[in-house]
Amino acid sequence: SQPTPELIFPTGIGDVVKLDLSFISYEEKEALPKELLIVFVTNTKREYALENAIQGRYTNEGDQLIFTPYFPFEKGITYVAGIRNADSDAYTFHPFRIGEKESISEARIVNIYPSATRLPENLLRFYIYFNTPMKKGQALKHIQLIDDAGNVDNHAFMEFKQELWSGDDKRLTVLFDPGRIKRGVATNRLRGSALQEGRQYHLSISGDWEDVYGQPLSERIRKEIRVLMAYRDKIQVDKWTLNTPKAGSYEELAIRFDRLMDHALIQSTIQLKDSRGYPIHGSWKMSDKEQEARFIPEEKWKKGRYKLIVDVRLEDVAGNNLQNALDHQVAQEPQSDTYHEMHFKI
Repeated sequence: SQPTPELIFPTGIGDVVKLDLSFISYEEKEALPKELLIVFVTNTKREYALENAIQGRYTNEGDQLIFTPYFPFEKGITYVAGIRNADSDAYTFHPFRIGEKESISEARIVNIYPSATRLPENLLRFYIYFNTPMKKGQALKHIQLIDDAGNVDNHAFMEFKQELWSGDDKRLTVLFDPGRIKRGVATNRLRGSALQEGRQYHLSISGDWEDVYGQPLSERIRKEIRVLMAYRDKIQVDKWTLNTPKAGSYEELAIRFDRLMDHALIQSTIQLKDSRGYPIHGSWKMSDKEQEARFIPEEKWKKGRYKLIVDVRLEDVAGNNLQNALDHQVAQEPQSDTYHEMHFKI
């Protein structure tokens, strides 16, 4: 008979179920049945049908099959992990419970981006950061866009079947309805832009919103917004300015942008390399309300030539990138370049 994979149970609310396959040979792994691992919430009748399984994501990492639930496990509930037998459709069930929750004194919002209050009319998204994993499926019950007359716009944001959360459920992306942003689209003609140039609004986030532990946010949040002219063109890299550091120092390299940029894309879309093509290691941080990015090097700068490599997918806060504007009136020819280079020396 084939060996039974070993279960590794979660120890905390944000943890996962793992199935260790390291001691099983390659041939034995190939013979393992589909739906090898499945997880349920226990019930009094101890009947576990596949359609009642907890929804989640299955991934293979090395010699482990990992189950990550879409909603974190909860303290006090008995769960059951089933391993399917290799020679039948039957499962062997193993109950488990989650330990104490993480110690969090209060649930709160730690950041909202863009951090600026003066924003373009065609702003595309907000990023809301929390200090704790939040309950999903409730965002638009607690987030409102309110104009200077006190009117709530119930159609400002896109409503998704699955909200746009980061892997740790601590960052939510709230997307304005693009149909409200793009001129000439039916939704825009019917309702107009959610933000109107020259007016004032505020983003209101209810203090009743609970984290996954049932703890509500410590306070209602209000972000003020003053609406400026829309960004209707692609990002103009030739209008950026560089403030270069001194050789032999740990000074930061600063990029001054032509507009407010999407802070979440900076780390993954801008690289630094020396004259030989070797990467310069460090990290980026946004400053001056996302109008500027500053590179913090891991080592002292050396005298020489450098190049700044910018992926064309980098976006401003309105969703325009280096190749196209999000809202363009006529068809634009696709460009083959995938990055843009800026050269400087120290």
